[in-house]
Amino acid sequence: MMVTFVSQCEKNALKKTRRVLDAFANRIGDNTWQTLITEEGLLTVKKMLRQTASRSTAVSCHWIRSRSRSQFLWVVGNKKKFNLEGVVPVNSTEREQVVHERFALNTEVIANLAAIAGYFHDLGKANKLFQIKLGALNNERQGGSGTSTIVSKNYEPLRHEWISLRMFQAFVGQKADKQWLQSLATINNQTAKEFETALPEFQDLLASNIPNPFTTLPPIANMVAWLIVSHHRLPQFPKSLPSQPNIEHADQWRKIFEACWNSPQVADATWNQAQKLANWDFTPFGTPFNSAFWQANIADLAKRALECQRLFTKEWHQSLFAQHLARLSLMLADHAESSLPQVKNNDSDRNYLAFANTGKNEQGQHVLKQKLDDHNIKVGKLAYEIACTLPSIKSKLSTLGKIKALESPVPSKSKTEFGWQDKAVKLAQSLQEIVKDTGFFGISMASTGKGKTRANAKIMYALSEPKKCRFSVALGLRTLSIQTAKALRNDLFEQDEKSQQLAREKVALLVGSQAVRDLQQIDLTQNLEAELTSDELNGSSSAEPLLKDEVELLSDLNLALTKSFKWLQHDPKILKLLHAPILVSTIDYLIPATDGVRGGRQIAPMLRLLSSDLVLDEPDDFSMADFPALCRLVNWAGMLGSKVLISTATIMPSEAEALFDAYQHGRAEYVKANGQQQGSAAVCCAWFDEFNEPKKALVENKKTFAKAHLEFASVRDIRLAKNDLHLRQAKLVEINTDHFSTPSQSMAARIYQSIIDLHPNHAVALTGKRVSIGLVRMANINPLVAVAKHLQTTAAPENTRIHYCIYHGQYPLLQRSSMEQMLDKALKRNDVELWSQTSGLAEIVAKSAELDHIFVVLATSVAEVGRDHDYDWAVVEPSSMRSIIQLAGRVQRHRKLTPNTHNIHVLSKNFKGLKNEKICFAKPGFETKRIGYAAKNLAELNTEKVFSSISAATRIVKPIRPDITHTQPPKFKTFAQLEHTAQSINLYGNDNMLNYAARWWQHDLSWCGEIQRLQPFRKSHQHKDYRLEYFERNHKYLWCEKVEGSYPIKYQKTQDIEVTNKPLLLAQGISIWHQFDLAEQVKLLSKQLGKSEQHTLEVHTHVSLQEYDQASMETWIYQTELGIYKLLTKDEFNNDK
Repeated sequence: MMVTFVSQCEKNALKKTRRVLDAFANRIGDNTWQTLITEEGLLTVKKMLRQTASRSTAVSCHWIRSRSRSQFLWVVGNKKKFNLEGVVPVNSTEREQVVHERFALNTEVIANLAAIAGYFHDLGKANKLFQIKLGALNNERQGGSGTSTIVSKNYEPLRHEWISLRMFQAFVGQKADKQWLQSLATINNQTAKEFETALPEFQDLLASNIPNPFTTLPPIANMVAWLIVSHHRLPQFPKSLPSQPNIEHADQWRKIFEACWNSPQVADATWNQAQKLANWDFTPFGTPFNSAFWQANIADLAKRALECQRLFTKEWHQSLFAQHLARLSLMLADHAESSLPQVKNNDSDRNYLAFANTGKNEQGQHVLKQKLDDHNIKVGKLAYEIACTLPSIKSKLSTLGKIKALESPVPSKSKTEFGWQDKAVKLAQSLQEIVKDTGFFGISMASTGKGKTRANAKIMYALSEPKKCRFSVALGLRTLSIQTAKALRNDLFEQDEKSQQLAREKVALLVGSQAVRDLQQIDLTQNLEAELTSDELNGSSSAEPLLKDEVELLSDLNLALTKSFKWLQHDPKILKLLHAPILVSTIDYLIPATDGVRGGRQIAPMLRLLSSDLVLDEPDDFSMADFPALCRLVNWAGMLGSKVLISTATIMPSEAEALFDAYQHGRAEYVKANGQQQGSAAVCCAWFDEFNEPKKALVENKKTFAKAHLEFASVRDIRLAKNDLHLRQAKLVEINTDHFSTPSQSMAARIYQSIIDLHPNHAVALTGKRVSIGLVRMANINPLVAVAKHLQTTAAPENTRIHYCIYHGQYPLLQRSSMEQMLDKALKRNDVELWSQTSGLAEIVAKSAELDHIFVVLATSVAEVGRDHDYDWAVVEPSSMRSIIQLAGRVQRHRKLTPNTHNIHVLSKNFKGLKNEKICFAKPGFETKRIGYAAKNLAELNTEKVFSSISAATRIVKPIRPDITHTQPPKFKTFAQLEHTAQSINLYGNDNMLNYAARWWQHDLSWCGEIQRLQPFRKSHQHKDYRLEYFERNHKYLWCEKVEGSYPIKYQKTQDIEVTNKPLLLAQGISIWHQFDLAEQVKLLSKQLGKSEQHTLEVHTHVSLQEYDQASMETWIYQTELGIYKLLTKDEFNNDK
């Protein structure tokens, strides 16, 4: 082959590369070489160039294919010296290159709307109560007595956004849009006087029959009014007030909009008349209408708006796309301006003395910072600038570039397992042009172990324009996020140091928590799943940071990027989040795009969705209550023009249909706002798996999608059954009960019998002994611990030793990390030979003389999802078919050896069933008051066929079920029937269920936060944060609780958790598998991190627990071997008392 080398090296790199290239090729110019060379020789040249490469190195290689054609092969060193075809640029510029995307047509409209709202957004801060709160007014300046009666609280009856809204409404009055804009264009002191005369009629608490701004204002003013009132938080009706909005009439909510939707405190009966009057009193400063600077600047803006003819051609207040991008621009401008440490106040009238905010001086004292007219002017200007930048945002961000691993076909030796990926890529490439106009909604349904993570990256890469690929991967758990980021870095990039540095730049990981970062860096864990929570989530005030700590994001931002996004320079975390071509994160960081009712939380995820596509990984792992929020996120991705790929092998038809429906409605808003596909809302859809030929379709509605999806899923169902190796064979086992045994005792007795029955049939040889590892999965922690205690006091059979490990989410972070590291080693069984040497079990077995060793992990659902573990057998407490499928996936996961007999026992009743509770299969589970099973005992339900060989087939195809519109569905005989029905009702409702997911996109409800309040993401009980601290006085580790609202964060001693050092009661032949010495581990970690032991305790022993009920006599108990739990009544042991 003939090749040409071109060098653009500088400094010493020029000499080094010349030395290498002169040895292999003829120099035909100052910096150009050409030669005939073999492929092996070319690889040698590339390798030698890379060995000497530095920042100044830049060498390209071109293959001369014929007289008229050459092929660009590669670059070693600085790729910026060449374009995507390997061509050397003639000139360069630092001027920002604006790429006009389709929605650039509406940029001026969005910019004008955001800017006008910016000029008005904080006018309400001019009121006397707010100025006194800031310190711009004091007792003397206010004059008169009664300050103490006016300022009795640190907030006002009406928030400043509501006052601003009413001020804008008073200014507009009865004018049409062009009239009030003309009035602004010619604003003078007479205009200000007319405004002051009109204002009293719009003063809540003082006036009556005030018109609703959303039903009386003209279209443009209507939109500006919403932007003003929502710039900190979306309107939301207070849950504490009676007469809650009727969800059946959600499309009428705008008509009942009133002050309490923004200012819930307005309903407080303790406000006195003086406070109400002061809330509307703008003396002595007046409003920014009295500022000459404000008048002059807003007049210029109004003239520009009047010249924008497109502003008057549509009713923009009905365009979700325009609404929310204008709001994004306004919120970001407010945030950027408020976050400046110092301001010049050079856009302020020197005679206007009201202030907008405060800051801190060098001594740390609070001082008045920015004047009110200056703040509103600058936010308005910056909002305009930001809105103009949005169409080109994607072009200014880093892209994945050319990645060889994503373009290369699957190697021939791996075709059997992974060959389906090549077909998927080929189909995706064929859709590259059409998806620009139609959007893209795909479902990747390949089974676990078929390379879905890499395939998803290949699909998104193939769908994107050359070298423009950017996407986010959203997952449910930290452990899955860490695993996915690691897999992508290893799969897409070579393992040498330079390549892995590039991998960290291209694939960013965002999962929160400094503690997790430390533990990962010292390799204590690669699979940490601990759900650390914080009550402080990216506060809503304009100056607060928009993101929490991250595990790993980019640290090197190039100058051009920073210049392009100067309005984010104060917040490098968002710059990092935006910059990464691939962002892997827990979904919590993207959900606020729709569910972050407090404005600041929406900014970062909205910018990310606007600038990249979305891969939603395992959405069906989320609870039924969380699924509406996932639908809202997908709807938003469609509305912002992104492509979406759903990655799951077990998605229900109703879930797939709802996600598509949400995406299509969002895409329709994008189309409507940007003038594409007039009269058509068709979306390009595709399905991928390891069995079928990938399927594509241009889908116009949900009904068509449902039919196409069912066809694909049905074929998959058949192929699953045909290829089923029957690796997981389940048997239903009956629990015997009597009047003398507690539910924990009855369950423990049955589990013990299953352990003894399953071990002989599934044990493996290890150092001349028989060993098996089994998983006992229970639904809840407290019953799990109670059962564990009974098992530990039950003697093992003769010549047998049982090793128990109690695994759940309520351990100090460091201890749980250590436990997961141990389990990861013991349960990684891809290579049996290697496993026997590295699992750590051989050493444990050698310490005891018994022939049989049974290792039992007693765990909650933390063992189901995200753990790449391979057990020999399992026992499961039933709660849902989904959880049983997930658990079954941990049995024979690596070795894939078909058992000769059952290797999973399913208990006939769960703990709640043994207690005879009315609703047994809930929390976790799908059963509700209205949707229930025909029996509490699985033996009385139709489960035999389902359990004979557990697979995803029961989820991906709808079973025969009753009409879900029935007021009262019948009692169900199978898990599958109930779960499909329950999820269908959750997503689309029925006669009784009116609070369903589809309401979000069926009606225009994104203007408020009411649906998010009624359908919250990850709703749970209030949690409190705790950590261990060492007290020298009594030489003890004691639990401390976080002091709510403290800054900096403080912890104090608590009685909520009792530490017990009493030894466990262990019967003959029973051992504890995971031994943990807190003091020893703290010392070890401190040494590795180079931190003090106190610091290690503070950061790495955190745990979050359901808030302690002060009225209850129950306390949490921490026992090293059992974690943190509460005793169950009638299940106390002697040493518990």
